[in-house]
Amino acid sequence: MRHCAAAIIAIAALEGGYANAQTGTAAGWKGAYRYAFDGGSTAGGTPISITYDLVLVPGAARGGCRIVATGFQTDERIVCHTTGDDKKLTVTFHGYDDGRTVNRNGVAVYKPGQALFVLKRGEDDTLVTYWDGLRPDLPADAANPGEYFKPAKR
Repeated sequence: MRHCAAAIIAIAALEGGYANAQTGTAAGWKGAYRYAFDGGSTAGGTPISITYDLVLVPGAARGGCRIVATGFQTDERIVCHTTGDDKKLTVTFHGYDDGRTVNRNGVAVYKPGQALFVLKRGEDDTLVTYWDGLRPDLPADAANPGEYFKPAKR
């Protein structure tokens, strides 16, 4: 029985390595990241805040990458793909959670394969975001690149 368990563990380890090699994504990015956008408030006092949650599980189904954006006039669930290594990760659009490439209003905001943003690890282990196709409604003087996504606390 121990040999069977050891074989199952070995096969699982091999499959995980194969999946990571296919996507080109370093396992070091696995985890959850969050960016909380604070856009102040409307004239009526309603907060303009949007939370972007990025979940990365290299080798998992549907690309192993998901972005959930919720908040002020925002509710998107994006299936994404990633490429990169331990220092740099490019996040690209694959589709929406419902399998379509248009949003719930029928608008193609992004093209499949389009880069949404790039994450780079700084020397002090900070995450630097280079916005591309996905661009929060940042002020004109906001840094791009800048420190936006942080590891999510569990």
